[in-house]
Amino acid sequence: MYSEKIIERFVSPKYAGGLRGANGTGRCENEECGDQVRLYISVNDDNVITEAKFKAYGGVCTIVALDVACSLIEGRSLEAALRTNHYQILEEMGPVPESRDYTANLAVEAIRAAIEDYYKRKEKETKK
Repeated sequence: MYSEKIIERFVSPKYAGGLRGANGTGRCENEECGDQVRLYISVNDDNVITEAKFKAYGGVCTIVALDVACSLIEGRSLEAALRTNHYQILEEMGPVPESRDYTANLAVEAIRAAIEDYYKRKEKETKK
């Protein structure tokens, strides 16, 4: 059912886990299937994502999509990370069942939510 590439990434996700000191957190869920994800980012003073991690409650493709998303945004500017789309994530994942395409959209939503959270936190800091 799943490609070797997906199975390998699912068994050993590089970016799974929490991130101490994260200055942006994106939380998203798919209400239809119950998948829930959190994506954590650490951003430096140059607005570059220096580290990205995730936690997920969901199936194989959800975990793989979040792992791929982290790999795509780590080391990139916030602006570049915001340009990440579900097609890029699906391409990196390889073949997925059509019924699991939504997982790439969930990952993109988590990226955007984490960056939005980062900007909100930064705005609060500047108001102090």
